[in-house]
Amino acid sequence: MPKQSWLLEPGRPKRLEIQWKGQYKDTTITLDGVLLGTVLNQQLLKAGQEFQLGDGSLLKLQLVSNLAGTILRVTRNGIPLPWSALNPETKVNTAAGIIFFVAGLNLVLGVIGLLTQSEFLATLGIGWYSIIFGAFFLVMGLLVKKRSMVALILSIVVFSLDALLGVIGSVAMGGSAAVGGFVFRVFLIIPMVQGVGAITALKKPSASGVPPVV
Repeated sequence: MPKQSWLLEPGRPKRLEIQWKGQYKDTTITLDGVLLGTVLNQQLLKAGQEFQLGDGSLLKLQLVSNLAGTILRVTRNGIPLPWSALNPETKVNTAAGIIFFVAGLNLVLGVIGLLTQSEFLATLGIGWYSIIFGAFFLVMGLLVKKRSMVALILSIVVFSLDALLGVIGSVAMGGSAAVGGFVFRVFLIIPMVQGVGAITALKKPSASGVPPVV
């Protein structure tokens, strides 16, 4: 039976536990080992179910679908729980992680291209350009970790332009557009774009959290 444990407050033990059978059947919600309630099927979970906690705050579970797949959204007073997939801090860290991935991949390929002097890699533009590109994204990743909106938007723009220019260049040279590579880049861009809204949310006073559960 799948099971997930959740934090209610940052830096505290995971007190909330959610279990379900198969395709989100008989989903049970317990807090500190005490049963809060049960959601019988996936349809009810997609509609969203609410449970009142001891301090009067409202816990809501809802099954949501997006391009990344199906996610169980868990909020307390409308705010995603700490470090859950939809929590703003998690989204910012995910965006930064993708930027670091782009940086590391380009730096490694660039060094390999220079050391091997491979003509094939050179035709793909892998060399000094990759190292400079990777270094740029390394700096951007560090700034995004510090919640820099400018760095995140700049990363998205540069990464998107590089993908677009790559497709245009391939077609201009008589080749076919690398659709697979372009789609892969789109999947990397989506979490980066989500990070923009997450940084905005974290800078609002309401992103500071909710009272602890009693």
